[in-house]
Amino acid sequence: MKQIPYEYHNLPIPGGGYVTGFLYSSGEQGVLYCRTDIGGVYRFDFDDRRWISLIPHVTIRDLSETYPIAIAIDDDRPGSLYIACGLWRKPSGVLAVSDDYGETFHYETIPAMVHGNLSGRGTDERLITDGDRLYYASQQDGLYLSDDRGRSWRKLSAMKEQYLSFVKRAGKALIVASAGVTTRQSDNMRGHSLYISYDGGESFDMLKEPENRVIEGCRLNGLVAQRCSANDRYVYITFAATGRHALAIENGYSCDSKDIVDGRIARYPLLPDGSLGDMEEITPCREAETAGVGLPVTEAGCPLEFGYSGISASAQTPGMLIASTIRKEDGDSIFMSLDYGSSWKQILYDLKEGSIRFRTSYMLPKYNGGRSIIHWLSDIKINPFDDNEAWFNTGTGVFCTRNLRSAECEFTDWCDGLEETVHLNVYSMPKGPVKVMDMVGDLGGFAFEELDRPCENSFADGDGNRYITCINADFSDEDPSRVIITPRGNWTGETKGGLILSEDYGRTFRRLSMPYGLSEEIDDALHKIELPNINSGWVAMSPDGQNIVWSIARFIWLPVSRMIVSHDGGESFVRSSVFTLDGCQKTEGNIKVFSDRMDSDIFYGFGETSDFYISHDGGQGFSQYELSDEFPEADFGMIDCANKTEIRGEAGRSGVFYIAAGEGGLWKLIYDKTDDSVCICRLSAEGDSVYRVGLGIGSPDGDYYKDTKAIYCNAVIDGTYGFYRSLDECRSFERINTDRQMYGDINSIDGDCRVFGQFYLATGTNGLKYGRMSNSGK
Repeated sequence: MKQIPYEYHNLPIPGGGYVTGFLYSSGEQGVLYCRTDIGGVYRFDFDDRRWISLIPHVTIRDLSETYPIAIAIDDDRPGSLYIACGLWRKPSGVLAVSDDYGETFHYETIPAMVHGNLSGRGTDERLITDGDRLYYASQQDGLYLSDDRGRSWRKLSAMKEQYLSFVKRAGKALIVASAGVTTRQSDNMRGHSLYISYDGGESFDMLKEPENRVIEGCRLNGLVAQRCSANDRYVYITFAATGRHALAIENGYSCDSKDIVDGRIARYPLLPDGSLGDMEEITPCREAETAGVGLPVTEAGCPLEFGYSGISASAQTPGMLIASTIRKEDGDSIFMSLDYGSSWKQILYDLKEGSIRFRTSYMLPKYNGGRSIIHWLSDIKINPFDDNEAWFNTGTGVFCTRNLRSAECEFTDWCDGLEETVHLNVYSMPKGPVKVMDMVGDLGGFAFEELDRPCENSFADGDGNRYITCINADFSDEDPSRVIITPRGNWTGETKGGLILSEDYGRTFRRLSMPYGLSEEIDDALHKIELPNINSGWVAMSPDGQNIVWSIARFIWLPVSRMIVSHDGGESFVRSSVFTLDGCQKTEGNIKVFSDRMDSDIFYGFGETSDFYISHDGGQGFSQYELSDEFPEADFGMIDCANKTEIRGEAGRSGVFYIAAGEGGLWKLIYDKTDDSVCICRLSAEGDSVYRVGLGIGSPDGDYYKDTKAIYCNAVIDGTYGFYRSLDECRSFERINTDRQMYGDINSIDGDCRVFGQFYLATGTNGLKYGRMSNSGK
């Protein structure tokens, strides 16, 4: 098979997801890593000031490496990198081991459940090195030790707690933090959080920690140690407690479990013999209150409605350290101490105190209801070789300062190269100023007019408030200025889910009125959609923009009982009807709808068992049609990238669809209106798997509407996984990637309608990418 050289780039967002922690090398200058929840590990290039992804080799068929929970390096072994990663569906995790700064890896097994996107992912490192010895503090299965760089492991039975949050070395001490779940004192009080060992983990004692308190309304009270740092005199540990609205209480002991209601910072003297001395509480609450910042405190002077998480001690300046609050409702704070934590000065408070500058426009408060975009601030790190450089994380990206010690300290978002967003669908636009329409989890969507420059803002209302997690879009190929989209409403309620309509290529939107009164089930679904962060469903719109069919979601499914249709451009809706082959009305099951690309009266429906339906009256009624028995069974009745399938209608043709049926391969469906017939045929070879499919212009000087399209697919062809294109209706394929151009989870693919050879990848792990032929391939 011919291989065409391709180069790949990101359409920059940048940032966009939860970076769960940083790790500097303390033995080698210029080595910094960050881990993300779903986007793998990045290394920072200090020369180019950009983040470099370490997961381009990961395929859609094994995504464990894109979900890291911990990273470690051996300062005595330059280039070493260990990554503990995995998905909860598997009983064991993966240890990725590199000796060349993450350029290449070999893999070992961790005999414990590992999941990088589980609540509690924002705590400190669970993996540490001591020569060839590795310790791993698991999320649910206790403490493990390997003496051979991860090739074999044994569980350290002396650690009775199973739900751990970090493991650290300090002097002679091995410190292990737990969520206090296995050893809980009662139904609503956690067990002890901190343990210490002086014999390498063969025995443990409790390490004194701040007092727990019962907070009314909390399902599980008690502090959990979050993060740890040390200098030549002290070990510092931060604590937080899950709140009244916690989504999880076992693994949910960090900011991402929803709310935090209590927190402390403690220090432990590091004694000459390498042991730890008595605990002293150094929580920076009294100083903040004295300074008039107004942090809420108890009668004892301790913070009430938030926790502490990030902590970092300087390796250059004695006594210097910084710490951060977590889940403060009025905006998180960063504190600095120059006397080992005995006193503190607040250097950043929300956007009101201190200085912060945004390089990325969608992060601006004016696009987020006037609120700070900074949330889930669970880690903060000082460069061990430069006291003026520090980084902190958020749920949207990372921030850096290069003048930490200055009175004019300024933090700036610095996500160049960091593309940790989940893209659900991508559409190449055939005309107009917008080149690419992008559907994005959490951030909503972007209408890219330039491929290499971030958009000003994601899809928003007239006041700039963002809609989030847009599932799909539809538009006319002849006039794509009119675009309809299915968003969720944002977390703070400034926007609500449903349908949003643009008449200027996605630059501005108006939300369609909710069509209450059609049925009790539909009313209940619409009420839920108006709540924050609930899937709206799937929409199809006729080429003239007048007929709109909306499958209202039930989680990720598209129930036939919730299909409604508008014949007046979305001003009003009525219920759709669906009929089976025997003429009975279908009331159960799921259907995903698509518009005909030319005929405004015709819509198509694909069901959960490869059942197929056509409407000839603008989506009012759908009738089932038989497909060939050779067509494989696949579930098309879901949204949100819940399965590895994709369907694309062909622009310039009526009734032509290309169907990626996953393990069932690639198929072409043709509906002929003149004789009301359906023909479907396999395009890929028997045994090939095709997960995603898109169409693009078929030749350098071709006509996108009239000529044969280029077919792009994410597939296994002749036993090899990758990205492929065909210029001859799949009689032959060309591979257009290498083994270092895989990019993890692929949710959608589309060819460029205007530029031959260019195509787009909506990844779930590495942002939105475009591929184009390199000079050597032209």
